[in-house]
Amino acid sequence: MKLLLVRHGESEGNAAGFVQGHLDFGLTALGRAQAEATAERLRALKVDRLVSSPLKRAFETASVIAAAVGLAIESEPGLMEYDMGAASGLTGPQIREKFPHVVDAWRKGLRPQFPGEEGRDEFHARVNAVLQRFAGTGQSIVAVAHGGVISGICYEVLGMDRSRRGAFEAWNCSITEVTADRSGRLVLLRQNDTCHLDGLLTAADRG
Repeated sequence: MKLLLVRHGESEGNAAGFVQGHLDFGLTALGRAQAEATAERLRALKVDRLVSSPLKRAFETASVIAAAVGLAIESEPGLMEYDMGAASGLTGPQIREKFPHVVDAWRKGLRPQFPGEEGRDEFHARVNAVLQRFAGTGQSIVAVAHGGVISGICYEVLGMDRSRRGAFEAWNCSITEVTADRSGRLVLLRQNDTCHLDGLLTAADRG
């Protein structure tokens, strides 16, 4: 199994500084250029499947890649970004104004949830379920997803303590590669690879 995880290109929500979660923003012009550069990077690879989160920013990125690799896109809801609940659609200053008790708790090392938030245990369970399904196929898969999902998969592969947040970054249209060794153990080969994005780098990730 080879899994190439691609974060979506810059979205309108990224550019505006919004926490996105499950809100459905499309790509900016820069985001589409990032997707096109990524498609060129992937064009020469042998790929069995192209899978995408159904959220617009991911699916639009996958559509550009699909034209390069000659595959139809399979929609996978398990690859959707973490649902931030009532914080979705807000900027950082708006969150601090509307939910000061949550922000104060974060500063003390606590992690209360916003109203309607998905929950970290539930999120990691669904991300791990998708990872295990992919691992069992033995196929070469390109999966277009989100920063939180890619980070979550890295934690699962390395068996790291998920409470140690912020260990992984995934810039827009970066590539993270997971493979299986001869024993079937999952291995993180590369993470946040942006070599193909010279002059097109953006990193904002607010869920």
